[in-house]
Amino acid sequence: MAKLGRFVWVLAVAVLSLPAFAQRSRIEGRVLDERTHETVIGAEVSLLNGKTGTISDANGKFAIEVPSLPATLSVTYIGYKTLDVAVYEYTEPITIELSENLRLLDEVVVIGYGTQKRKELTGAITTVSKESLSQLSTSFDNLLGGAISGLNVTQSSGQPGAASSIRIRGGNSITGGNEPLYVVDGVIIYDDSNSSSTSAGVSRIAERLNPLAAINPNDIESIEVLKDVSATAIYGSRGSNGVIIITTKSGKKGKNNIEYQYSLGWQQVSKKIDLLNAREWAEISREIDPKSPITDAEFAQLGEGYDWQGAALRTAPTQTHQATVSGGDEKTRYLVSGNFTNQDGIILNTDFQRYSGRFNFERDLFSNVTLGLNVSASNLKQNGLASYSGLETNGVANSLDYILSIPQVVPIYEKDGSFNYNNIFEKGDLRYGDRTVNALSDLVNTVSQNSSNSLIGNFFLRYAILPSLTARVSAGTNLTNATQNFFAPSSSTAGFLAKGYGSVGNQRTNSWQYDYTLNYAKQVHDDHYIDVLAGYSTQTTTKERTTAYATNYANEQLTYHNLQAGQGLAPVTGGSESVLNSLLGRVNYTLKGRYNLTATLRADGSSRFAEDHKWGYFPSVGLSWNINEEAFLKGNKTVSDLKLRLSLGTVGNQEIGDYKYESTYGTQRYSFNNKVVTAYTRNNRKNPDLKWEQTSQYNAGVDFSLWDYRLGVVVDAYYKKTSDLLLNIPLETTTGFTSMLKNIGNVTNKGFELELKGTLVSTKDLDWNLSGNIAKNINTITNVAIKSGYIQQGSTIIKEGEALGSFYGFVFDGVVQADEDISKLSVPDRKTEIEPGDIKYRNQNPEKDNRVSLDDDQVVLGSRQPDFTYGFSTGLRYKSFSLFASFQGSQGNELYNSLRQKLESPNISYNLAAKLVDRWTPSNPSNIIPKATVVPASWLDSRYIEDASFLRLKNITLGYILPIRINKAPTAQFKVFANAQNLLTITNYTGYDPEVASGTDSGAYPTAKTISLGINISY
Repeated sequence: MAKLGRFVWVLAVAVLSLPAFAQRSRIEGRVLDERTHETVIGAEVSLLNGKTGTISDANGKFAIEVPSLPATLSVTYIGYKTLDVAVYEYTEPITIELSENLRLLDEVVVIGYGTQKRKELTGAITTVSKESLSQLSTSFDNLLGGAISGLNVTQSSGQPGAASSIRIRGGNSITGGNEPLYVVDGVIIYDDSNSSSTSAGVSRIAERLNPLAAINPNDIESIEVLKDVSATAIYGSRGSNGVIIITTKSGKKGKNNIEYQYSLGWQQVSKKIDLLNAREWAEISREIDPKSPITDAEFAQLGEGYDWQGAALRTAPTQTHQATVSGGDEKTRYLVSGNFTNQDGIILNTDFQRYSGRFNFERDLFSNVTLGLNVSASNLKQNGLASYSGLETNGVANSLDYILSIPQVVPIYEKDGSFNYNNIFEKGDLRYGDRTVNALSDLVNTVSQNSSNSLIGNFFLRYAILPSLTARVSAGTNLTNATQNFFAPSSSTAGFLAKGYGSVGNQRTNSWQYDYTLNYAKQVHDDHYIDVLAGYSTQTTTKERTTAYATNYANEQLTYHNLQAGQGLAPVTGGSESVLNSLLGRVNYTLKGRYNLTATLRADGSSRFAEDHKWGYFPSVGLSWNINEEAFLKGNKTVSDLKLRLSLGTVGNQEIGDYKYESTYGTQRYSFNNKVVTAYTRNNRKNPDLKWEQTSQYNAGVDFSLWDYRLGVVVDAYYKKTSDLLLNIPLETTTGFTSMLKNIGNVTNKGFELELKGTLVSTKDLDWNLSGNIAKNINTITNVAIKSGYIQQGSTIIKEGEALGSFYGFVFDGVVQADEDISKLSVPDRKTEIEPGDIKYRNQNPEKDNRVSLDDDQVVLGSRQPDFTYGFSTGLRYKSFSLFASFQGSQGNELYNSLRQKLESPNISYNLAAKLVDRWTPSNPSNIIPKATVVPASWLDSRYIEDASFLRLKNITLGYILPIRINKAPTAQFKVFANAQNLLTITNYTGYDPEVASGTDSGAYPTAKTISLGINISY
């Protein structure tokens, strides 16, 4: 009976407890990204309107207990839309896919010395899209073209590893630097084109190695472009040309990841220059010179001849390996990456290589103390073209120019396969008896090499003194050791007269930067938010350089490694140091989440200016109004965001080089009493009044988004005035100097920018977005402040009322025809009379005389400044397929096609452009191409200032995520892709490429079309 009683009791308890057990259920599942299907780590999964919650683990998995079913789970994660999931019954783990919230992804942006919510910004700051950053490129600056309104990127050439010229809202300076400031993980880097850290004084090397190529594009997490003074003023003297902030990738808490990417590509020249074939050139040569060595019998046998241009070009491979390991836990985050890039050039004996590595590390020592270290190291090597500037080379500019200049009647090789060194048409300084140079041998055997080892590092310690008060100390460095090696054998153009020429240059640049900042940020009640920054910064840059030369080599086998085998010239050594000390302060204030204020003041003391003018003070203020937060717009279903912005302030420019305000001396050797004597001469005239170049800026903008952020629009209008221009002005010869650096003159830039971003389709299986931008900038020199009102510099002129980079020459007025009255035509000063078939130049002062002269008849022919620049891109994803394409365009900019002018100037030694087949003859009265005759001097005229407008398909990438799953690695993803670069260029420019940063095309390295295939594996 007792046993029965106990059984009944247990049974009763079990029955009574059954409802309680039935009410509780355990739900398991995974959280994924809807678009990429990658796991989302750290997503918060909670019971809707309940207190129960958990987070997803490193595999995106979660488990949560709910009182009963059905239940609704709320899943949230920053950067994604909150998703409520109803679970009616549970039999197996569920999968939850989150979609990106574009507004939240853009909520926080990197600004100078910190971050800020986008809604609180008062300045013009644009973030480069992640799709643009993910494209293949050897250097990140190549990815910026067409991606940002107001940012104009122009390649110096198509040479692998060559630098680009970047202008943000136009150029402010004439002599000073115009490149933007780069900030890499807090380390300030200035890409100084006048004294590049990757140059070392060897003038025979045609191309400059791009120092920005030391930054591996695959390591970059985000790029912010700061354009107006409210955004850039925190950098004071460094921010006058805009600021580009680069943040590299780092490890994430709770997520260990391994990624490897490999790509292999092939490059080909985009276009070739049309040249005369052998028979066509021989015909013109015989027409000019009746004593031509080409006999009638030889002429009858001529056809196409030897293709020198084709022999110099090739299909070139390129490949990249990238490996990254990253991860972290509650206290530590880390990332380690390595990259190898090898790009052969499409011209023989040219290439680019990069080895780079990066280590990012952060550790929370205590709950309020964090230390971090970001270090990247790289080794760059570039083999390129040789420059002949300053040499007696019959007007040949570089090794590519010489290839194009050889008449196709001349054999490339001897019958035994060796190079032909007897060009019977070569004259002057490139001939010695029966011996001449061979342009292809010149290209193959001349060494023109840049190399650079660099280290960029930043160590920081962050201490939260109070929840709202943070101190930060950082020490950064940018160390570069650049070497240039050049060797031209006696058989080459650069070494022919010197009987072999070699030079080696080395420059070591060490930059150390220390920042001490204190930041106070606090929300006061519900209406006020204040963020105050104060700090001190100091940066010291030292340069040491050595250059050695030798000629008359007895043994050329060891090239530049054996300068002692030649007759050594005096080596050149030197060094310099610059120091910049800065005090900075900034206040960000937001009222009621609607009204925002940013006030900044920075004081910079630079060693580059005279004693009484070292310090410059640069204030700015910015205001913005979030109109969509007002009661009359809040909750509006059409307008998602609406903000007005206004900013004004002043920034400076110190990028002029060191010691320009002092009298500096150099050595000069000469013979005296049959002895070599060293003398000291003054190189620079002292200017005790040299001071800061300053740019005042004004910006007004509006940002708005419509239809739940499906369409975003940004509009900006700005005006910039640069005063106290740092300008080299000509001096009277009686002073003993040709020029002097002074603060004189003004330049203005004013313009308009428009950016559009739209999401056309956004579903689980299909996403399609479009973005576009257009910018117009008007650059004007408003004051030169010298008596003449202008300074002519070769083919360009600095003149009041004109733009920087304006070309100066004569207006081509056609060709003299046989039926014209020659007595009424103006005669160029270089000729005593003109005759049918000659060029006509426009006489700008016909009432004065009938002569065309250099002094009276040159005019501005155009400018390299574009009327407007634009770009657009589109991204499409359908299930596991993705497609991205980006375009870049420029309209209204001109180039001086110096190569074309040379190829259209008839002579009896060098090849000519194919269009001279249609030259003027009595039976072919052309009004465009004059007759074939040797002109004693070549004048720049309007024919050679060409419209260089273009539209280019810069990048197109097609990707596919393979449906491969590995049980032991369920999160592994395998993606294959195909990429094309520079696949299509629409332009009327007749040269190799319409992008030439200098504005003068003397035979710039042609741009290549590249097709690549690759695979990306991540886990």
